[in-house]
Formats: sequence, C-alpha cells, structure tokens
Amino acid sequence: MTGGSRGIGRAVVLALAAAGAEVAINYLRNETAARETAAQVTRLGSRVSLVPGDVGDEKDLEAVFQQTSDQLGQLDIFVACAVAPVARSVLEMTAEDWDLSMRVNARAFLLGSRIAGGLMRNGTGRIIAISSTGTHMIRNPLYAPLAVAKGAVEAAVRFLAVALAPRGITVNIVAPGPTATEAFDTMAGADPARLRAELAARTPMGRLGEPQDAANLIAFLCSEEAKWITGQLIFSDGGYSLR
Repeated sequence: MTGGSRGIGRAVVLALAAAGAEVAINYLRNETAARETAAQVTRLGSRVSLVPGDVGDEKDLEAVFQQTSDQLGQLDIFVACAVAPVARSVLEMTAEDWDLSMRVNARAFLLGSRIAGGLMRNGTGRIIAISSTGTHMIRNPLYAPLAVAKGAVEAAVRFLAVALAPRGITVNIVAPGPTATEAFDTMAGADPARLRAELAARTPMGRLGEPQDAANLIAFLCSEEAKWITGQLIFSDGGYSLR
C-alpha cells in the first residue's frame, strides 16, 4: 500500500487487515502516522511492515516492493494511495508542478503496477488505483495538477487491465467524492471549511465522504468475490457525480 499511513490509505490498510491480509505501509515523511496505523493493524491481529520511500523515485519504488516481498512474502494486492497534492489553477501550473504531480500521482502507479504484476501469482492478483470525482467535475480550480495526473492513471488502468487479464490479475480504479482528509484541506485553498460545506451541500446524501467509504469498496475489489471485475472506474461519492 503506497501512501498507507493517513487518510484513505490508512482506512484501506485497516479494512484489508480486518479481512485477514498482511499489509505493508509505505510512507514518505510522517513516520509517526505510519507507526500509529501499524499499531492499529497489530491490534487487528495482522502482520504489518513499515516501508519508507519516495514512490516518485524509481529506485525507491523498486526498493519498496523488494522490502515488502522480503518481509511479508507473496504479494497479492497493490493499492496505490500515495498522492502529491499540488494546488494550482491550470493556467498557473509550472513545469515543476507538472513534473511533481505526474511523477508521484501517475508514474508511480504505472511503474508500481508493472513491478507488482511481476510478483503476483496468476489468478489472485489485485491492483487498485485511486482517482477522484474532481478529475471529471471542475468545481475546485486548484485541483488541476492532480486531476490531470489522475486522468492519466485512469487510462493506465484500462491498458493494464487488458495486459494482465490473461493472468487473472484484475486492475480497477475507485473515484471517491470529496472526502474529509488532510489532503482535502491542502487542496482547498484559503477556506477549507467553506469548501467542505459547499461540496457537502452538492452531494445528494448530504455529507462529504469519509475515508472508510472508499476503503470498503476497495476491500471488496480486492476480494475473491470481485475476480470478474477489471478495468473499471467506480465512483464512491454519495451521488456527488450525479449533479
């Protein structure tokens, strides 16, 4: 699990651990949050490995998978939750913004999926990416760098699903609606509370998403019951994308 220490990533780690999975938590800087998540996994009775590293760096990314394999053995699931939230309008994006956003949010998923697929057994592998409703609906202009990168990830999922289907490895992508996380506040600009209220009001079910909402869907897509689902973009947004 890349980006597994906080937010949606943490919720996914705990959902998979609750289902009996042994989990590796990748993180970049916040070791305290990673250790807090690991402690929760241990309380659920699952093995856990902490794997620091910058997944935007190809050598670090390879090392993350190697360490995971060394410590936990067989790899069956790869969930890519690492995110670099660059808050810029599309006309203000610099080359550096573009490179950072694509490197961490898109390239890491594609290269990570290639590595993960090589480590997975036929018939059991599950690869899950995270997109967002903000990739499809422009309501926060500062979301542009991340939306462009997530659009690339959505395309990558379709190609990976076809390439890995003969081996019985599924590849899917989940698009949560606006979700109450630290990353949301980073992208919200000067007044996160106002944006939270506005987006909750636009959601038919009357609230922002919680990390657990997306995690429940991701855990299902990782299960045996979802083995016939691949190449799909699935919204988990309380009806937000319907308006």
